Amino acid sequence: MDTSKAQEPFRQAVASEGAVSMREGPERMRGAGEYGGDQHISRSTIDQPAGRAEAGRAAGRAEPTGRVLVTGASGTIGRRLVPALVAAGYQVRAMTRSQAAAQTAAAAGAEPVHGDVTDPASLSAAVRGCEVVIHAAGRMGASPSVEPFLPVNVAGTRNMLTAAAEAQVRRFIYLGAAMSLLGSPRPITGADETWPLQQPRCSGYAASKTRADQAVQAANSARMATVVIRPGWVWGTADDPSTASFAQAVHTGQMRLIDGGRHRIVATHIDNLIHAVGLAIGHGSGGCGYYVFDDGSTTVRDFLAGLLQAHGLTLPEASIPGPAAAGLARALDVAWRLTRRPGDPPLTRMVVELNRRAFLVSDARARVELRYQPVITRQQGLQRLRDAIRAPVQPANQGV
Repeated sequence: MDTSKAQEPFRQAVASEGAVSMREGPERMRGAGEYGGDQHISRSTIDQPAGRAEAGRAAGRAEPTGRVLVTGASGTIGRRLVPALVAAGYQVRAMTRSQAAAQTAAAAGAEPVHGDVTDPASLSAAVRGCEVVIHAAGRMGASPSVEPFLPVNVAGTRNMLTAAAEAQVRRFIYLGAAMSLLGSPRPITGADETWPLQQPRCSGYAASKTRADQAVQAANSARMATVVIRPGWVWGTADDPSTASFAQAVHTGQMRLIDGGRHRIVATHIDNLIHAVGLAIGHGSGGCGYYVFDDGSTTVRDFLAGLLQAHGLTLPEASIPGPAAAGLARALDVAWRLTRRPGDPPLTRMVVELNRRAFLVSDARARVELRYQPVITRQQGLQRLRDAIRAPVQPANQGV
């Protein structure tokens, strides 16, 4: 894939589209689609938005070439990533499992293809002819047990790596998670890519993401470069299930801050994440992971207050000390397991660990090696979220 002449920044394809959302109902799994030697490519061709193709040709820039496969295409991230890639001029193949998801992908300009990461036999046709795979499929949840996440997040990722290597894919980009740092024996302040990833007992999801992350890095070779993009708390969509759970807690009167929400964290607006993924097509060293965040940090309190305000809600003042929250979460976890109650407890060990301490990680490496710079500020993201929530939902296209 010759990408050396593309110059138009991909951020324009993201920012001008306002996260290029395909509206669908809320999902429980953020990037999950439908599942409840160093090597460089010289320049990213995701950098040319649709509507600018003629200008790009006039300027002597190469048009995007090569097919890109996106897994998890119907997930919260995939639904924004697919149209952004299409807008940038890519031939996009969207891997789906349901007819409804395939129709949505086709309406966004992608080529839908059936595939299931837990079924290796279904993957060969999906990856055939692709030069880049962006693996965004995964299962998300708050259970401390890792077993529920292994089939999709770990075995599924290994299946994708095997299929991609056999199809001679040149670039494999995996959406990891900064929360793989949870469980670190030292306070998570000033962390970066030199810090070892963890398999925390409080989060089976985070533990599974660590295992998958490590498998992706280990699969790097001279024939297929592998890159991991690790965002923080991904936010900015009206159907974000994490925000929905906090909103529900406010409605039911169960919302409590931990330690008053005073701890500082980093987060990643979905536009900034999509921008970073686009840059990773053409930049970044094979076998490496990159943290990507919004500019600056914020307190848990201010972050949640902004999200809830966008939904027309006020963050309650009620708070619980961190140690007490941790004890309560452990007790609830035991009670839920003993009684085999469905779903997650109202307070989980994962949520407590994410909110009872600072979570400050540097993305300096991505800003140098990926040439990453955020394309949207936190205030702009909150305003865009407010606008999206207030906007009327367009009726479905019955002709698709």
